[in-house]
Amino acid sequence: MKKIILFLTIILSATILKAQISAYQAGAYQPGIMNVRDLATLDSPGLIFIDYNYWNNSNSYYDRNGNQVNSLTLGNTTLDLNQQVGGYINVPVLFYASSLKILGGKYMASVAPLYLSSNFRMNIHADATDSTVTSTGNTGGLGDIAIMPFGLGWSFNNKVDVSFFYTMYAPTGKYTEGASDNVGRGYWTHQFQVPAYFYFAEKATALFVMPTYEMNGKIKGADARAGNRLTVEYGLSQYLTSWLEVEVLNGHNWQLNDDTGSDVWWNNTQLDVHDYTSTFSVGAGVWPVEGKLNLRVKYAMDYKVKQRYKSNFWSFSAIFIPNLLTGKGKDKKAE
Repeated sequence: MKKIILFLTIILSATILKAQISAYQAGAYQPGIMNVRDLATLDSPGLIFIDYNYWNNSNSYYDRNGNQVNSLTLGNTTLDLNQQVGGYINVPVLFYASSLKILGGKYMASVAPLYLSSNFRMNIHADATDSTVTSTGNTGGLGDIAIMPFGLGWSFNNKVDVSFFYTMYAPTGKYTEGASDNVGRGYWTHQFQVPAYFYFAEKATALFVMPTYEMNGKIKGADARAGNRLTVEYGLSQYLTSWLEVEVLNGHNWQLNDDTGSDVWWNNTQLDVHDYTSTFSVGAGVWPVEGKLNLRVKYAMDYKVKQRYKSNFWSFSAIFIPNLLTGKGKDKKAE
């Protein structure tokens, strides 16, 4: 027990003296969060309401070499770690597709606040003669808000749809340097996406491809900037009937450049590495009310993880199309 207490004291002291900000900056966008046909559904004119729900679970952390971390060695003592992290995220989205056209593309905009709760449990065990030390904690609250002020969508002969989205994540979630209960990232993110759909068999089959690029700002209260990121997702959706759809989706997320700034204390340490993750998901969607209500469920799992927690999550989402503010008969154009 004394060895474990000594270990925890050393870690706590190192955190207070050195690690004022977290070395784990995973960015704003996670592959696998979105369903394959979500953006195709959003092509309907007018207001659209979406509600995303995610239940996340993780019990393993992977180091810079992609190896699972089950223990830590301190001198001649090896400490076994048993970790469990869970959480819930709710993201309500208000999306608007207008009749206004810019450069031939339909103008779109959205706003998406975020609520999250999380909890963790870690058991630390030294050897057969020592007891296990258990550490637990939880947090929750409103997180960072995503605002898409500018989006454009083009459709080509019902065979190809291409869009461009610019989204900014505002650091509205609670964030304090070194705190263990943060729910926000503490910095602005500017995100650029180019989703594309390729349709076959009169749109019963859809191939989806979307690159996402993130530019991160400085962390609040610190001279540190998280590295920019690239995500590439691709998937296939198939309607089995007019109301039932199944999908598979794969995605990869890379940190592209170094975290920078004088407060980036993890430079030249074991934590100084560009993290990476891949995510695979399968799901299904139904239309209980044709053209108005879409319900989707999905399971996703990470693989080939480096310098991150490996996560698994279930998601449930609902898309409601009330046919409000459709702008029909007002085909405005702005070139």
